[in-house]
Amino acid sequence: MIRYKMRKHVFLATCLLALLFSCSTKKEQEEVVIQSLKHEVLMGDEYLIGKINDMALMNDSIPVVINVSSDKMFQVLDHSRKKVLEVGNVGQGPDDFLLSFGLSSGMENTFSANDVNRRRFSTVHLNPEDDSWRVEHHLKFDSIMHIYIKPIANNRYVATGIYDDCHLMLLDEKGTPLKGFGEWPYQDEQEKKVPGTTRARVYQGKLEVSPSKDKLVFAVMSGDMLYFYRILPNGELELISKQENAYAHYDHSSGAHYGTAPHHHIDACTTEDYVYTLYSGRSLKEHGLKCFQGNLIHVYDWEGKLVKKLQLDIDIKQMAVSKDNRKIYAIADLPDPVLVVFEL
Repeated sequence: MIRYKMRKHVFLATCLLALLFSCSTKKEQEEVVIQSLKHEVLMGDEYLIGKINDMALMNDSIPVVINVSSDKMFQVLDHSRKKVLEVGNVGQGPDDFLLSFGLSSGMENTFSANDVNRRRFSTVHLNPEDDSWRVEHHLKFDSIMHIYIKPIANNRYVATGIYDDCHLMLLDEKGTPLKGFGEWPYQDEQEKKVPGTTRARVYQGKLEVSPSKDKLVFAVMSGDMLYFYRILPNGELELISKQENAYAHYDHSSGAHYGTAPHHHIDACTTEDYVYTLYSGRSLKEHGLKCFQGNLIHVYDWEGKLVKKLQLDIDIKQMAVSKDNRKIYAIADLPDPVLVVFEL
């Protein structure tokens, strides 16, 4: 009888400890810091910032944006000099641009982007002494539809685009595909039968690489999905974390996104320590074009853990974060596009 009671007490104690540990673990997982941030306008609407589809930081403090509503493709928002420098002619000339995506900051006074229509990846070099600029072309593609291209180590590149059987592609120094990684999401067997190129159009998102070029994240807009990869020395990609929390709602035959479906990660940027995604959660039907804006930033570590939420006092459209994680530069409509900053 005594032994029975002892075994019973040990069993109950073990169960209690397991319950307490489970509750503690759940609490730790749910504890995400929420920080409220207020904006400061750096450049108001008198600077005529255009219709923007991407942003990066040149020299870690000067925002560069892609302007899709002008005869110049890029705007350098030099807030220290209170000056907007417009560069990159739009047209069919040998050094002109047509439709660019995926800004990348490079060496001092340079930035790069992929021109989807011209099918080439180019770098713009700025001369700060006289604000002149020149264009250097690196890669030219014949048929493959790349959208975002990011340089990594050893003169290689990683890209995402309209691919049939992968969502990331490793390219060599000439732009030749070396290997594909990952597959486009599908919720069930029915969605799995949707052609890969259709799902590629549906599940597009933002591709960003860490400053040291040894990690990358792919953040999906139409679904609540994030993919964290490690870039190995040989250029291979190793999946660190995959999060597929909500799938896209769309017409499987046309790929058209339903107007009632929410948008998720509408922008992303990285530092060595964190991944930042601008989260929408809004639908086109309910919010109109406001679904492409947001006032909530999710901050993840490179293992894919959500560590912080930043609640902004205004909606923003594009963002870039300084290397020290102290400043968030962003474009906001107030009501015209302006450059703002949030101090962390």
